[in-house]
Amino acid sequence: MWAMALVFGMTSVYAQGTKKRVEPGEATMRLVKMGKKTFNVANQSDERHVYREQAKAENCFIVISKQEFRLYVYEVAGKDTLLVAHYPVCLSKALGNKQRRGDMKTPESTLRNPFKISQIQPASSWKHDFKDGRGNLPAYGAWFLRLVTPGHSGIGIHGSTSNESSVPGRDSEGCIRLRDADIKHLKEHYARVGTAVVIKSDEEGPNRGPYDFEKRAWKKAKDFAYPTAGYTLLPGATFVD
Repeated sequence: MWAMALVFGMTSVYAQGTKKRVEPGEATMRLVKMGKKTFNVANQSDERHVYREQAKAENCFIVISKQEFRLYVYEVAGKDTLLVAHYPVCLSKALGNKQRRGDMKTPESTLRNPFKISQIQPASSWKHDFKDGRGNLPAYGAWFLRLVTPGHSGIGIHGSTSNESSVPGRDSEGCIRLRDADIKHLKEHYARVGTAVVIKSDEEGPNRGPYDFEKRAWKKAKDFAYPTAGYTLLPGATFVD
């Protein structure tokens, strides 16, 4: 099972096991099983990349790309915007902008009207029943970065305890999952109450691809590590498709 996500500048190849051509700027997804749980994942070899460890948190903001399964941190430095770090993420099971509770979609925002982090809550003891037969499990990592998402509640950026094979990919009920080590890193270095969070659309439109400032920031940081086909699975995980 394959789906496409927007990235840039890679050589065309054929998706593994198919005759489907992967054009420059596309990534693929695959079904992976770990125990009794099945995940729809992107490139699991994608990992945290830090460019500015000492960035000032008060000048940072977050942009989440649904197409790339990436959370980007940028820093406003004078008249410039610099790439600070990026992390792989897991997003909602369903495509599109969230409309109602339970629709399994991640809400979207824009540069003009970003979401904001309203609370940073310890979440190591929090559990959740994913209704997959595994019962009530630790699910959120060390921190839950609660977002103000007008019209919706309960949405946040958090870890992926019990579900790390889902990162990056599509498996959540609407929240944004990072690997457990990455939610700690994000909270310790860059996230704070009030941090702006932009979540781009996964559908066609002006809020889908990279912003001009992102292209300039990537070029300046010499960041060409785009998430394309290629998989490094966690121990115990196997491909389904």
